[in-house]
Amino acid sequence: MRIARHALIHIRDFGPGILAAVIGIAASVIPAFLIIQADNHYAERQFRAVSENQFMVLQNGLNEYVNRLKAVRALFDSSVEPVTRNGFEAFTRPLLSENAAIATLSWVPRIAGSERAEHERMGVQEGLQGYHIKDMGPDGKMTVSPERGEYYPIFYATVPMTSALYGLDLRSETTTLSELERSRDLDCLGFSPVPALVSAGAAQGGFLFSLPIYKRGSVHDSIESRRQNLAGFVHGSLIAAKMIDLTIADNKTPSDLDLFFFAPGGGNPQSMPFYIHSSRLRASPLAPMSRAGAAAGISWSQALKVDGQPWLTMVARPAPGGTGTADHERAWTVLILGLIITAAVVAYIRASRLNASRMRQANQKVSDLAQTDALTSLANRRAFMERLAEAFASYERRGTPFAVLYFDIDYFKDINDTLGHAAGDTLLRELAGRLIDAVRVTDIVARLGGDEFAILQTNVRDLAAAGTLAASIGELVRVPFVINGNTVHVSCSIGISRYKPDVGGPDAMMIQADLALYRAKEDGRNCFRFHSADLDHEVKERVVLADELRGAIGRNELELLYQPEVELRTGRIIGLEALLRWNHPKRGQISPSVFIPIAERSGQIQVIGHWVLDAACRQLQVWQAAGIAPGLVGVNISALHFKGSAELDREVAGCLEKWGIAPDMIEIELTESVLMEITQQHNDRFERLRQLGVRIAIDDFGTGYSSLSYLANYPINRVKIAQELVFAVATAPRSAAVVRAAIRLADELGIDLIAEGIESEGQEGFLLSEGCEYGQGYYFSRPVNVKRASELLRAGKIEPPRKSLRLVESSAA
Repeated sequence: MRIARHALIHIRDFGPGILAAVIGIAASVIPAFLIIQADNHYAERQFRAVSENQFMVLQNGLNEYVNRLKAVRALFDSSVEPVTRNGFEAFTRPLLSENAAIATLSWVPRIAGSERAEHERMGVQEGLQGYHIKDMGPDGKMTVSPERGEYYPIFYATVPMTSALYGLDLRSETTTLSELERSRDLDCLGFSPVPALVSAGAAQGGFLFSLPIYKRGSVHDSIESRRQNLAGFVHGSLIAAKMIDLTIADNKTPSDLDLFFFAPGGGNPQSMPFYIHSSRLRASPLAPMSRAGAAAGISWSQALKVDGQPWLTMVARPAPGGTGTADHERAWTVLILGLIITAAVVAYIRASRLNASRMRQANQKVSDLAQTDALTSLANRRAFMERLAEAFASYERRGTPFAVLYFDIDYFKDINDTLGHAAGDTLLRELAGRLIDAVRVTDIVARLGGDEFAILQTNVRDLAAAGTLAASIGELVRVPFVINGNTVHVSCSIGISRYKPDVGGPDAMMIQADLALYRAKEDGRNCFRFHSADLDHEVKERVVLADELRGAIGRNELELLYQPEVELRTGRIIGLEALLRWNHPKRGQISPSVFIPIAERSGQIQVIGHWVLDAACRQLQVWQAAGIAPGLVGVNISALHFKGSAELDREVAGCLEKWGIAPDMIEIELTESVLMEITQQHNDRFERLRQLGVRIAIDDFGTGYSSLSYLANYPINRVKIAQELVFAVATAPRSAAVVRAAIRLADELGIDLIAEGIESEGQEGFLLSEGCEYGQGYYFSRPVNVKRASELLRAGKIEPPRKSLRLVESSAA
């Protein structure tokens, strides 16, 4: 009885404590377990995010290295004369010095068996002692190649002239030959792995890259023509390990991951890695690990690609103590403290989850920025065009029809003018909400810019479905908006284009929808119209304008305006640019951006171009007689005028002789796109113009191809920086950087430079501070007629009001 009584006392005394201990232990273990789970999930998410970022860094780095090889191909494609050994070395030397992972760059010509002896003599003459075409044996030794039908020997290379690489026939390497032939037949980049690069040392593995070069002017649009017209290959070797290490080292946020690189594809699970990049947290390099071992546990993999072809498969694993490994100290603390900090643990879990949620939202926001319109949160133009391209691809696979509805708000400008831009932005946001509610989940709504919207309507079996959606949109837009206490009534005009097999692609479909939109506006707005070829009003309008343009010269409707080009520091006028205008008797003054494309399509551009050149020379003679002639007059030549006139130099020479004008007083302005076509197909006309003595300028530099090859290879007199870049130098760092780089480039090449589109003192100050000497734009003068141009030439200079120019000049100096 006493024992039983003592037992009851113990239970009564210690029972609440035991119960509290049980509850405390439970309350400690459960939160600790949850924290461990949360830490593991968070670490895994962070690991995947860092792995994706590291992959993008390496992919971009690989793309940059491949672009260097493509630059060498561009050297061969753009050169008029055969590329010499000195020219090759001068072009490739900077590439190698700036890209340490590139082991070699070389030129590999295609040599027929009958040409071998002559080719080997040429090699000896160029300084390659004992030069022969040779093979590399399995042991790495070189032997003279046997007789073959053709050879692919390394002839130019970025290695010393004594290197054993010269003369190595790449046809003797089975793997390399396979990639060369594939590259030749598909006109694409070819590459193959090499365990030990000859040019980089036996311990360094890498890849051989090749790009085919075809005979200049030849056709290579089929496998047969490519095989027949192959001239050779631009060949290079890349040290994979060094490329990976340098790219990661250049990254501003180095990762703490172990990276394994395997042959692309699934492959053998027991295969060993091509290269291992150990985490910066490791004191010594990581031991090799098979594909299956690297993929085990927490890992992330993705294939690095070269021009769409798998290059290496990157497998990332978290290093001990780095991203992807959770720290459980918090859980141990919760477990030890028990009931004392149970409430704090719950609060901590909540805070941890909130923090993780904020990080997810931040990551998602960064991901969505490139795809989302900032004002309405709808898809932007880029995202819409990507989804439209996917719809085209989906139709080819599954035959699912779709339609594009392209619309804008009628007279939206009036809302901005009367209520302000803030009210206009509010209306656009509210309209976006209505549009989202009106479409299906599978449809895509996008804001393309301004008040322009587009909807990709999926699964459109007939036109009635698209028409029903358009009518619904029209109704919801007409429902009044209440903005800042104001009731706003608006409507919209909608253009509809439905997919048809003969549509050329996403861009063509958008053009169709755009034409239908303009049709809706012409029919009174507040309606929708389907695209229909027989109702394209724009086509009819262009036909009318083309007919009226044919008589414009005879009716003296064309006029040249002149915009001064000045020295920025002094305002001195150094030249004028002639700008064409069409003074239509009914439509008023028409910009060349409207009628020049019509003139090109209707075959009138050569007549108009000759009139411009003749009129500019005639006016120069008048100014010469008055003693006020400018240093030069710039005349724009269109692409079709240049390509369509086989004797453009004689045409120019005739005008100069007719009016007694010195050749260096005329500057022919060509856009970048025209100049690119010249370097490829019409270089003889370019040379004849240069021999004539006229000046050549690149107009709108920075908005087109911006290829540097023609700046290096052709004697351009002047570069004109595009006004789109100049206008944004004060607000867009990228534009400022491009302008700054163009100024430095022109200075290095000894080419004159002038900035177009200067409209403010700030823009002028920026250009002066960066070393730009000349400019033109509204800040100095708009394009003016002959009378006003003569007055400006008599004055000799233009001095716009400057508030702080002296300060800018002194800082630039």
